[in-house]
Amino acid sequence: MTEGSDTLVHLIAGGIMHETHTFSVEPTPLSDFTVVRGDDCNQYAGTNHSLGGVIDACAELGVELSHTFFCQATATAPVASDLFDYLTGELIAGIEQHLPADGIVLTLHGAMVAEGSLEADAEIVRRVRAVVGPEMPVAVTLDLHANIGPAIVDASTLIVGYDTYPHIDLNERAAEATRLLVRTINGEIAPVMALVKPPLLPVPQAMFTSVPPFSTIIERAHTLEAAGEALTISVAGSFAYADTEAAGMSIVAVTDNDPARAQAIAQELAELAWSLRDQMLITNVPPDAAVAEAIAHPEGPVILVDVGDNIGGGTPGDGTVLLTELLEQKATGAVMVIADPDAVQACFAAGVNGIVKTTVGGKTDNLHGAPVPIEGRVRLLSDGHWVHEGPENAGVAAEPGLTAVVEVDGVHLVLNSMKIAPGDLQQLKSVGIDPARQKIIVVKAAVRWRGGYAPVTKHAIHVNTPGLGSVDLASFGYESVLRPIWPLDEIESWP
Repeated sequence: MTEGSDTLVHLIAGGIMHETHTFSVEPTPLSDFTVVRGDDCNQYAGTNHSLGGVIDACAELGVELSHTFFCQATATAPVASDLFDYLTGELIAGIEQHLPADGIVLTLHGAMVAEGSLEADAEIVRRVRAVVGPEMPVAVTLDLHANIGPAIVDASTLIVGYDTYPHIDLNERAAEATRLLVRTINGEIAPVMALVKPPLLPVPQAMFTSVPPFSTIIERAHTLEAAGEALTISVAGSFAYADTEAAGMSIVAVTDNDPARAQAIAQELAELAWSLRDQMLITNVPPDAAVAEAIAHPEGPVILVDVGDNIGGGTPGDGTVLLTELLEQKATGAVMVIADPDAVQACFAAGVNGIVKTTVGGKTDNLHGAPVPIEGRVRLLSDGHWVHEGPENAGVAAEPGLTAVVEVDGVHLVLNSMKIAPGDLQQLKSVGIDPARQKIIVVKAAVRWRGGYAPVTKHAIHVNTPGLGSVDLASFGYESVLRPIWPLDEIESWP
């Protein structure tokens, strides 16, 4: 308990969240980050967000909480070293300002890469440790797509990762981490962690946690937790597009001062995951066949999942392969969101009900389709602001920037100035489009779309579109991933 404090426990919270696609050429400037400082962090209270879970748990427990600095950005290329130092420096300065304290809660992603730091999340915890010392309890929350290595485990007191994908338990898991941290500070528990990494590198699409194989693994983890075998267990599926030594699936088991039991639990779950690896293989539908199937389906919405341009996984969000197919096959009642600030500006210049002639998409790289010439009528112009209805990120504001809706033949294009991952119906509702009344909706995702769209979906088709979200991992030039690893390599047996 902090000397001179009237409260039992004083915690300091902060974080930096970025999922990094190391094969992307899309830069990650400071302007891409949503940044909040000090008491402004309280805007996350009551939201389904990791920082919201920390805030809510502290209020529930009567814990004093000091906010420092929090930022997050949609997945892109590695963060420049000077920007990483700047962000980490702000976090460290905030922590120093609020010391002394009894513990630290860090809300991180787990698959962040910076220039010169392939395991940037571990480096953040290491720098915090250098300030607070080896005895200060430090709890870390991580995404289910974290690439967890020994460095971050060694630097942390306890780690709690999300159990769901789509990520609908962000608040819950962060609250769990906060409660465990307070119990540690109060001397009720003495957490010890074990990490086991089976040689598995599944793609995001394989990690839908409501169905096997991941539901099988996580249900076993929950059974062990409910039986009192562990304080908490995290099943991290990994982020296959971050080329680092820590890449690959991870099991982290946390027990109360029982390292042997933690090791046994982590090993058991890792072997279970290994036994289910064939269920993690993914095959998707070619674009032309997918669009034809969507058009032919008797009722909508039919969701066309543009897996190759999975925004949440670090793609640019301006892929045009499915737009080309929709136009060529004369689809009607279709909606597609594309990030293209130049096209947005052309729409604003034309004005509502004006005719705009421009090109759309395909401007970030040459991996996701070429720019598509369009001529259409501008139906709506917007500042782009909306708030997630959830379940994922419920209550959290979204800011894709200036937004336009253009009708091109039978397709309504929602053009954003900045990319934003599609997991919430408000993305369309906010621009006057009722998702439930559409015939075809294109989502640039792998699994995250299910959080918002599943309740209105009549049929879904995962499309084998090209790009940085491709499920063909052999097409990427890995250099740092520890080999052998499945499915890049044939492995006869493990362990």
